[in-house]
Formats: sequence, structure tokens, C-alpha cells
Amino acid sequence: MRKFLIFVLIVLGIFYWASNFIKTGKLQDYIDKNSDKSWAPKLQFNLGKIYKTASNYEHAELCFKRISEKYPESEYNVEAMYQLGLVYAETQRRHQAIEVLKRIVQEYPEYEEIKRVKNRLDVLMSF
Repeated sequence: MRKFLIFVLIVLGIFYWASNFIKTGKLQDYIDKNSDKSWAPKLQFNLGKIYKTASNYEHAELCFKRISEKYPESEYNVEAMYQLGLVYAETQRRHQAIEVLKRIVQEYPEYEEIKRVKNRLDVLMSF
């Protein structure tokens, strides 16, 4: 029982540290300082997903935009554009969402998730 309690306390401590690292912007600073590393686009994308999941759309938008700006050749670029379109849609910026999704369809017709993008675009254009 004592080992289990210690384990739980360690897990909670790690969770607290990680959430504090994100909330204070230290993780973004770390990504910016290491933007030349191969893992930076993936970390930037995942940080955007964390913010989006937490409904922190302002920070999610910045993360997804940074991928297109800093890592345009990254494997995460198209998915980041799609996530940016979702952020726009979820924050009542339908026109911007449509623009981003149309750009994906035009510039990346071979994207493996193009049907998902087209479906979302059809939904947004039907309103």
C-alpha cells in the first residue's frame, strides 16, 4: 500500500510539473530555442493539440500557425492547417476556416485525409 501511495504521489507530481511547464509558456520557449531540431515540429503540433483540447483556442491557433511559418516542409504542416481550420470554425470564424480548408484541397490534393477535409469544408459551406 505504501509503494502504491508513493507511486501516485510521483505521478501527480509529474503531472503538476508538466501542466505548469505548459501553462507558464516554458514549453513554447523551449521549442523556440530548439526550433532547428527534428523533433520541434512534432512537439509544436502536439502542444497545439493540447491547447485545442483544453479549449485554449488562442494558444492553439498560434501553435498551428507557427508550424506553417517555421516548418512548412514538415510532415505536420497539412494536419496543422486542418487543425487551424477547426480552431477557426470552433471560434465562429467560418470564413477563415473555409479559406484554410480550401487551401488544403487546392495545394495538397494527395493528402491522405483529404476526404475528411472536404467533408468539413462541405459542412461549413452549407451554413
